[in-house]
Parts: sequence; C-alpha cells; structure tokens
Amino acid sequence: MRDFALAGDAFKRCFQSWRLWLIQFLVNPLLFGLFAAWLLLPVANTGHLVLNILLVLILICAALVLQAGTLNYFYLQSRSENAQLREVFGRALRHLFAVAVCALVAYLLWGAIGKADNYQDTLPAYVRSISPVFLRRHAGEPLFNGVFNAIAFALRWIVVPGLILPLITSASCFGFRGLGRNGITTWKKAVLSLSYWGIIILSALLGVLATEKLMGWTPDFRTSTFKGETASLVVRLFASYLLGLFAWMLACSAVGYGGRELEQVPENLNGQAVA
Repeated sequence: MRDFALAGDAFKRCFQSWRLWLIQFLVNPLLFGLFAAWLLLPVANTGHLVLNILLVLILICAALVLQAGTLNYFYLQSRSENAQLREVFGRALRHLFAVAVCALVAYLLWGAIGKADNYQDTLPAYVRSISPVFLRRHAGEPLFNGVFNAIAFALRWIVVPGLILPLITSASCFGFRGLGRNGITTWKKAVLSLSYWGIIILSALLGVLATEKLMGWTPDFRTSTFKGETASLVVRLFASYLLGLFAWMLACSAVGYGGRELEQVPENLNGQAVA
C-alpha cells in the first residue's frame, strides 16, 4: 500500500507547476528546431567548422540544463521546498559539468546496448537452435525475436534511465558532492523502490511504445484524402508529443520523489555551502 501511495503522490506532483510544463512544451521543440537548422550549416572552411562545434555544444548544454533543472524542481518539491524555476535552472547551470559527466555515462551505456541491434537477426535464431526440442515445438522464431526485442527495450528505456536519472538529479542539485556517499545512499533507496520502477516502466511504455504505435498508425489510403492525411499527421504528432512530455514529467517526478532523502549534503537551495 505504501508503494501505491508513493506512486500516486509522484503522479500528482508532476502536474503542480503549469509554468514548468509550459517551459518544457515550448523549449523542447525550439531546441529541436535549432538542431535541425544546425544540420544545414555549411562546413566549407575552418571558421564554419568552429561555428558548428560551438553551436552544437551550446545546444547540448541548453538541453542538459532544461532537463536537469526539471529534475531539480521535482526533487526540491518532494522536500516541500518552495522551488523557484529560476533557481532550479540556475543550479543546473552551475553544476552543468557534473550533469554532463552523468549524461555521458548514460549515453555510453545506451550506445553499448544499441550494439545488440547488430545481432537482432542472428542471435534469436541461434538461441532457438540450441534450445530443447520441446521448447522449439511450442516457441517459434517470432517469439524468440519478440523476447530479444523486449529485453533490448527494457535495458535501453527502463534499466539505463532508471539507474542513471537519480544520479543526474543528485549531480544537478549538488554537483559532484551529490555523487558522494549521501548521493549513493539516495540512489540505492530510489532503485530499491517498487513504486519508482513501476513509474519508470509506465513512462517508458507511454513515452516510447505508445507514441511509436500512434505515429505508426496510418489512415486507409483507399478512402483518405491529402487534407485528411495531413490533418491526421498533425493530430498524431501533437498527441504523441503531449504523451511523450507527460511520460517524461512523470518520470522526473518519480526520480525527484525517490531522491527525497538526500538531505545531508551541505548545500542550500541557492547552491551555497552551509557551514
């Protein structure tokens, strides 16, 4: 019952700041648009190359501050502190290097799991070939492929985010000091919580699988019109974006609530050391 109560509390908390929702709703597409524009920049000479590198670093830093500041907000909110948006994003900016290190670890882990895609066509067939005869009689190759894809999905979208996001929250709130003993203690409390993993799983299902299904749906081309298909695409894009945004905010709320015990790190809300 306690786990259900914690999950319900995290769900309610993710809707408590319409300003944070508005920032996420507007800034994410803005950053994506700037990234798309960056892809069009020329690299004809050294000056263009330097400009490309500088701009992409700025975009990466802005994205990290946006998401780390969101995690800060939910963490401080879980401690019943009056979290001001300017302060939580400012703290994320001050601790940007620590956040970037954690994000780099997540990226490397995510990339290592992505290499499993090279074995998608061969590994399930091999595992089935060495399985007992009675299992092969009842489990065809599509089932083994499905199990392989499910494991890869769980590692990529559930395990890695679930393990790394609490560390990013600690780093964003307190810098590298948040990755010390108190931060590890908080990380353990988060990853050992059933409600925490339940929300992370739900967020992955909504934000990844559900949006993929929604975007993959197509109208009947035998009866549809160009205007109807365009309207369908726009509606599905908007609905998928809202669903993905809700999934991310819910995950941030769960991470922030899971980090509520990190109270012994000597730093106040403004990022100043406490004597």
